[in-house]
Amino acid sequence: LYDGRDGYYNNKFNNQTYDQQHSFQGNYYLKYIANTHWSFNFNLKHRANRNNGAFPLVMGVTNALKNPYTLNQNAVTTMVDNSINAAFIMNYTGSHFNFNSQTAYQKNYRIYTNPIDGDFSPLDAISIINNYGKDWNNVKVLTQDLKFTSPASSVSKWKWTTGAFLFYQDAPTKQATRYGKNANLLGIGDSLFSTINSTKATKTGFALYGQAGYALTAQLNITLGIRYDFEHQEQSVLGEYQHDPSPNTIVTRPDTTGRISFSAFSPKVSIDYHLNERSMLYSIYSRGFRTGGLSPLSSDPSQLPLVGFKPEYSNSFELGLKNTLFNNVLIFNIALFYTNVNNVQVPTLVLPDAITVTKNAGKLSSHGIELEVSAKPAKGLVLQYSFGYTDSRFDQLKLSQQGTEIDLAGKRQLFTPDITSFLAAQYSYPFCRGHLKAIISGEWRYLGATYFDLANTIQQSPYSIFNIRTGIIFRKTELMLWARNITDKAYISYAYDFGAVHLGDPSTLGITISGRF
Repeated sequence: LYDGRDGYYNNKFNNQTYDQQHSFQGNYYLKYIANTHWSFNFNLKHRANRNNGAFPLVMGVTNALKNPYTLNQNAVTTMVDNSINAAFIMNYTGSHFNFNSQTAYQKNYRIYTNPIDGDFSPLDAISIINNYGKDWNNVKVLTQDLKFTSPASSVSKWKWTTGAFLFYQDAPTKQATRYGKNANLLGIGDSLFSTINSTKATKTGFALYGQAGYALTAQLNITLGIRYDFEHQEQSVLGEYQHDPSPNTIVTRPDTTGRISFSAFSPKVSIDYHLNERSMLYSIYSRGFRTGGLSPLSSDPSQLPLVGFKPEYSNSFELGLKNTLFNNVLIFNIALFYTNVNNVQVPTLVLPDAITVTKNAGKLSSHGIELEVSAKPAKGLVLQYSFGYTDSRFDQLKLSQQGTEIDLAGKRQLFTPDITSFLAAQYSYPFCRGHLKAIISGEWRYLGATYFDLANTIQQSPYSIFNIRTGIIFRKTELMLWARNITDKAYISYAYDFGAVHLGDPSTLGITISGRF
């Protein structure tokens, strides 16, 4: 597969298109069925992406919306992003148990061929360098999952799963923050120098898990599960300083290593009751675990490196109803949920290094409702609607800012709109004795208020997006014309707490031709 596009942004600095992208990717799959019990699968995926103008960011919400898809940056570069994902899978199907083994290897190499802009302006003030060869910024992960399950054909009241998961991650990163000739205009006392941070980080861990379900009656089932996680992290940091014109570096932070380990038990309980063949009530409790870590090296002396932050724990409750009515003509699902999180991990972007420092800063609770409806009111017509309401707020959140402590309790969670709503309608009509099929569909998406910083000062107000698609299907070949964001709504897709803003895609027209064989 090859795809490419021009950028949506225009760079005023050189009056050229920004964020042009093209990529080539492949997906290769081989399956060998040895006999009625054993099968072997091999899958290889690769992707090579080039982005001429990564991170098209504009400082300030007002500026981004007033002059949409326009920026002014002097440091223009190409982001190289290469990924490989290989997996080998063994499956055994037996009369007493099933067995599955998945061995996977992933590698991602991401660098900027030239320095990338770090001040998002036409000034030669701050830029980021990470092109130090393939020994750096090349993340590699090896995983192994072994799983045993009860056979699907078993008539036993017991259904069970047990297994083990192991992983190893190697993430060597090297990055320099370059201060150019205009650095003094941003209040930096010196110019024409770089601070270089090198980090070698490895993670090793395993998990043991098991789940068993039992049919108490023909309608009532209970499932119990538990998972044990262990992870060990090791991180070495080295800080250096280099001033032009000398190519030599001065060590500012000697090579130092930190180590930390975490473990946790995560239980799960679920009960489902079948009111009839088409309706089911269910309830679920699960405890979540997000591992902790070590802080990276930054140019900010107040941010000490190799400082550990604790794991994040959550307790989640869900109660729901699933219904299929009128011979699958109408599907109706509804769920209520509540989650509380302790030791909330709050990421903070440290500038100008563009690295993330994570700290445990409080407690978070979230509750809401989710609704899904699907209907087929007439031949060829399908209607879908989903609705979600989420109230996610920090119960406790205290942060240090400019030497003082600020209390942000009651603020909303980042990147979490309070309302999401989606409506889609599709109509298909066969003709030419069924050899051809015409399709037309439309979508309406609505997102409520969304916040992008912990103080809730950077906000995207509620907005709607409309999409449409039409085309013809001939056997296994499709020709589709489509339009996305047809009203050309300018909205914030994401933003950073220091004020940099990225807009969502504008009105886009396209044609897709696909074939299967």
